[in-house]
Amino acid sequence: MHNPIFTTRERFALFGLAIAQAFLLLLILLPAPRDSDVLRVAAPARERVLTRLSPYGPGFEQELLTAFCARYGYELRWVKADNRDEALRLVADGYADVAVGFGTAPEAHGTGGTGGTGGTGGNERDGHDGGAGISASGASGTSGTPGIAAAATHATGATDAAPGISLAALLTRLATGTDPIPLTDLVAGPAYDHARPVLVRWSEPDLPAPVHAALRDTGTAEAARDGQTSTGLRSALLLTTWETSAGPAVPPVQGLLPPSGGPSLLPGESTADAASGDAPRHAMVDGDSWRLWQPFMAEPAAGRVTGKPLSYHWYWRGDDATLAPRLDEFWRERTAPADTLLDDLTERYFGFLPESLGVAEDGDYTGASGYADIFDLMDLMTVVAEKLPAHAPAISRAAAQSNIDPLLLSAVIFQESRFDASARSKTGVRGIMQLTQNTALLLKVNRMNPSQSIRGGARYLRMLWDSLDDLDLQPWDRWFFTLAAFNQGPGHLRDAIRLNQDLGGSGRTWRELKDTFPKLARPRYHARTRYGYCRGYEAVAFVESVRYYYYILNGLVALSRPEAEHLAPLLDAVPVRWPTV
Repeated sequence: MHNPIFTTRERFALFGLAIAQAFLLLLILLPAPRDSDVLRVAAPARERVLTRLSPYGPGFEQELLTAFCARYGYELRWVKADNRDEALRLVADGYADVAVGFGTAPEAHGTGGTGGTGGTGGNERDGHDGGAGISASGASGTSGTPGIAAAATHATGATDAAPGISLAALLTRLATGTDPIPLTDLVAGPAYDHARPVLVRWSEPDLPAPVHAALRDTGTAEAARDGQTSTGLRSALLLTTWETSAGPAVPPVQGLLPPSGGPSLLPGESTADAASGDAPRHAMVDGDSWRLWQPFMAEPAAGRVTGKPLSYHWYWRGDDATLAPRLDEFWRERTAPADTLLDDLTERYFGFLPESLGVAEDGDYTGASGYADIFDLMDLMTVVAEKLPAHAPAISRAAAQSNIDPLLLSAVIFQESRFDASARSKTGVRGIMQLTQNTALLLKVNRMNPSQSIRGGARYLRMLWDSLDDLDLQPWDRWFFTLAAFNQGPGHLRDAIRLNQDLGGSGRTWRELKDTFPKLARPRYHARTRYGYCRGYEAVAFVESVRYYYYILNGLVALSRPEAEHLAPLLDAVPVRWPTV
């Protein structure tokens, strides 16, 4: 009689083992059920998402997401994505709920339909955006970016099924190798920000760049301890690249000839130079990211603005009956004309940045309005290395005594005198902090003595901050008001606040006041004020310059640039609860 290879008991055991292995495979491949109290956000590690350089908050997208979570009771949880397509795929497959933080080519967002609750298309945020479920044409743009359209169930009775991969869909994918969940089924929220793409070129070595802990790439143990990874500064900038489904976009600029598999070339550059690795490399990045990173590039050549603006959207699935309507509602509120959250965040994170940095096309290094002077930034680096160390002890003491960030105090000193203790102005101000005689007498300091001037200037900033307690301002708006009062006096600041309120504003944000202050130089406006004429345009220029220098000083420390060793002794004096002190 033939003996079977396996007995009946062994067959049942093997069958049970196969079932267990299949179950374990499903547990590995299927995304975990979404916790109703957790919002999983897929985002690339970019400066606009979670800040690494800026002192002005945790990040533009982070604060928007925090506002949404606070509104609806979610806990924010980050899901790492290396690029745009990976973030969208994580949402489509149910591993994340929302994708944020990247620009999209305008061709990918048409006006071919409605989505959500009355969306009408990706218009700019000017009160015409309609509902949050903005639809886009399915056709790809010239850059190859896939179109994003609203799911049909989003507008008319979404199903109760939670987002994720169904068993049937998983088995279909495993059997056929296909992807049954198209990205075009994602909902695109309204365009809430726009940035012009910039063509960038460089040839300097790649410098180390920090990565926020919440979105940190894999790197060496030493890099992880230092808050850095093997990703270089240039690579960090490229994380902001205008991405398409085929990778970074190649700009349609005449003379730009990208050889196959090699770097792009400009007129005068040879393929041999490119192959040697010595030719400048090129990439297309969004303008906001370029302006944020450019001060820290070793070779500060200006980028070339080109193409149509990129638009920023949130993306989510439309088949979550709870989350999708909440996202719709949130974006309807944000795009309402009376809502100012987006405007206030944009001002705080980007409002101080010059339009460009570098040499103007006509060769004018001083730059026109809106352009930063390269030599001014070179001067800042020189001053930090050569002049600041001598005054670092005085800055640390004064900052600690007055509860001020010493880097902000250093930015004020640089703006006022370039750390020149003997600086004099035709307006009568003197010394390293450019104090008036009356202010020096009030503070009982010798304004020509650097240590006393720094101590007096820090105390005066603290006095001005304290005097604004009745206005109930947000911390950073309060510091910007303080800087404006330091420049033009507290009386003129109060005049600007009242004038802004008379003109229909709240008088409580720097975004509003920076438009009102210059009006105090015009008779039709300053005639209505208590303290009269004021060079309000100088106040705005002063505040914006200090904000910019303060941002750069923080970035130097975050990047561990050589200049940071001179700033490191100041960091022990940073107030614990800064900027709320």
